[in-house]
Amino acid sequence: MLQRIIVLAFLIMTATACEQKQTAIESSGSSSQLLLSTSGINALKNSDNSIINQATESLEDKVQEILIEPVIIPQPVDAGGGYSHEKHKRNYAELYQVAISYNLNPSDEKLTYVKEMFDGYANMYPTLGMHPKDKENHPGGKLYWQGLNEAVTLFYMIQAYDMTRDFMTEEERAKIESDLLRPMAKFLSVDSYDVFNKIHNHGTWSVAAVGMTGMVLGDDDMIDRSIYGSNKDSKTGFIAQLDHLFSSDGFYSEGPYYHRYAILPFIAFAEAIENNRPDVKIFEHRDGILRKAVTTLLQLTDEQGRFYPINDAIKSKTWESDEVVFATNIAYKQYKDASLLPVIKMMNKISLTDAGAIAANAITDTTEDFYERPSMFIADGVDGNSGGLSLMRSPQNTAGQLQTVLKFSTQGMGHGHFDRLTLSVYDHGNEIIPDYGAARFLNIETKRGGRYLPENKTYAQHTIAHGAVVLDQKSQYKGNVKYSEEHVSQLVKNDMSNDRLQVTIAADTMAYDGSKLSRSITMVNDADITNRPFIIDLYHVDSNTGHQMDLNYPFFGDIIDTQFDYNRPVNKTVLGTDNGYNHLEVLAKGSPKPNSTNSQFTFLQAQRFYSITSVTDPSTELFITQTGANDPEFNLNLQRQYLIRQPSGSKNHTFVNIIEPHGFFNPIQETVTFPKSAFSELTHEQQGDYDVVTFKIGEENYLYTLSRKRDGKNNHTITFNGKSYSWDGPHQLIKL
Repeated sequence: MLQRIIVLAFLIMTATACEQKQTAIESSGSSSQLLLSTSGINALKNSDNSIINQATESLEDKVQEILIEPVIIPQPVDAGGGYSHEKHKRNYAELYQVAISYNLNPSDEKLTYVKEMFDGYANMYPTLGMHPKDKENHPGGKLYWQGLNEAVTLFYMIQAYDMTRDFMTEEERAKIESDLLRPMAKFLSVDSYDVFNKIHNHGTWSVAAVGMTGMVLGDDDMIDRSIYGSNKDSKTGFIAQLDHLFSSDGFYSEGPYYHRYAILPFIAFAEAIENNRPDVKIFEHRDGILRKAVTTLLQLTDEQGRFYPINDAIKSKTWESDEVVFATNIAYKQYKDASLLPVIKMMNKISLTDAGAIAANAITDTTEDFYERPSMFIADGVDGNSGGLSLMRSPQNTAGQLQTVLKFSTQGMGHGHFDRLTLSVYDHGNEIIPDYGAARFLNIETKRGGRYLPENKTYAQHTIAHGAVVLDQKSQYKGNVKYSEEHVSQLVKNDMSNDRLQVTIAADTMAYDGSKLSRSITMVNDADITNRPFIIDLYHVDSNTGHQMDLNYPFFGDIIDTQFDYNRPVNKTVLGTDNGYNHLEVLAKGSPKPNSTNSQFTFLQAQRFYSITSVTDPSTELFITQTGANDPEFNLNLQRQYLIRQPSGSKNHTFVNIIEPHGFFNPIQETVTFPKSAFSELTHEQQGDYDVVTFKIGEENYLYTLSRKRDGKNNHTITFNGKSYSWDGPHQLIKL
């Protein structure tokens, strides 16, 4: 009998202990102020959803690897890419992962790791001065060479603390809060006052980290300063960031690369505000600007999900980045936008948050694994009147999508490039006419500490590094960021209502003094004309004085054919002396063939052929150039350019080009189809405000007419070869 009583008592004690343990977990969840609550924990733990289970199992595998290694917190000494820099980044990421894992599958080992990591940083942080590798005129940090990384660290640390503080003693919590979390928040919001109140992605990370810290610590002053700015007047802070960094269409002024980076603090802090300050109605702000920010970001990708490398950008980033995973999950939770589910399904991963569980459970067998990228115009500027991006896409039901990006958005602050009216082209997810992106080897210490390289300013940001026109070898807006930010380009006309003919016309009157630049891009998708879509590119320069005019087409791939005469320099020749020209080696210099009014350039990229057919005259000069000149540290990526030049003296000129995808090379079967361009006899004339273009394909002649005027007039008439042609709408393409 006594033995049965002892066994019963043991069972009761065991059950009570388990119940207390479960209660503690629920208590932690119920007191969570940020992104993972009790309901989220339960949804992640008790799921038969394959995406959720894959995410939790992957996390557990990572955490078991983390726990093998001892906690190491090095003295901050290295710049980006160095040991201490990378170790501190790894520490906050692993701390965050272990904290989530502890909530899903508790163990003493995990909790010990979390406490040891927090204790180590709480011991170190009060002893730190400014980082020894901080850079002059760049906001520095204590753990890192730049303060931005400090904000990112606090962003993750406060989430880890939010998920584990209920399992700590009062003494442990007091030390972590007084010696680590509050000092970090003070450094970011008070000691780094200018950054905290700056309308910039650095400011966004700071206000998000400090605001979330205030929510966990119950500090209303921290929260208010983060949402409304240090003076709590909404002139700075999170609300101001939302008001000024996104256009009315959700375009982020620094470009997709930084849009991707900044969307995480924007969306995560907004979710925390919704959970703690629902009266702010943050997801309704500016007509749901955060929804637009997420959906616009997704549209700024090629078929492989890579972000268009506009402005300072590292090209390897895709929509599978963690920041976008968080953003799509939270945006779906808040807006129930079903268009986000195919992206989440294709990613096949989620954030381990309440939103991640909700998004995963919303995916069904009927959810498509296809994301629609239609043609669209994305307006820039708070009011949508500061230029923008024209994204033309051929129908996605064709074999591979042809995409063009006509960029005439605002400068993009310090990360912007001088590249108004720039054209980039993508086909089957490959760069055909690329944007250079940034000159930077991110976090590779031997490349100037992983920072932006000198060549970013001497080449990558200059106009010549882009698919644009350059006058007199000078960059647009005199290469002056402040001057460029004061002026905007204009949308003249945009019509994407018909897949057969899509057109955008944009203009800029301030890029060069006394000159008006205007570019019209037309995508033609008509199987009765060619088996692939093609692009008609008309670039007009109207100036008060004569200029040398260079139209540059960067390209990737192998040169296949040149229907013009050229010579290869015997000695190394550089294209120019400044403004990026000093980094371009001349590989060939040519001129149109005698008695020819067209020149043609064909190259092979990703096993597909592409040709640029151009209207040229006897004065036209043609160059093939390559990066690498005056680059002693080999900092520039290899990039070739096809450059069409009208020599000095011209006041007015129209560059007329057709960009044509055609043919395929199969290296396995050793077969080639359609390696030659189908276009010939390309001509152009201007009749007032009308462009008249003719070309020949095989034995057929075609006439393309376009009205440049910014008006609502539907009926247009021109006379060509003695015959009158009338049409409705902005343009017309007919067989003669």
